[in-house]
Amino acid sequence: MTDFYCDKDYCDSCEMEYFQLIEALISNIKHLESKTVYLRFTLSNYMPLHRAELLRSDIFSDLSGSHIDLPAFQRYISACCNGIDPLDDKKHCKLLKKLSMGEEVTNL
Repeated sequence: MTDFYCDKDYCDSCEMEYFQLIEALISNIKHLESKTVYLRFTLSNYMPLHRAELLRSDIFSDLSGSHIDLPAFQRYISACCNGIDPLDDKKHCKLLKKLSMGEEVTNL
């Protein structure tokens, strides 16, 4: 990682842009998770049965890592999300579950 000196005045003035960037990245992570699950399910339909079962059993593996230990993410959660991790969203989890079972979802 690059060493970065954070000037207090600069940080205070750019905090909202910083939070907007985090929101955009969260949106991208959720979109990529959805696409990954959808494509894994679709791919499993073209594989031999034993390989397809393995892929479906691991359909959620290696999606996104945990960002909860990062100070910037903790600050964002505290300031913008009432202390709730936005990557642990019930609506998104339901979407992933539907995709993992091959249900059609139109808003991907």
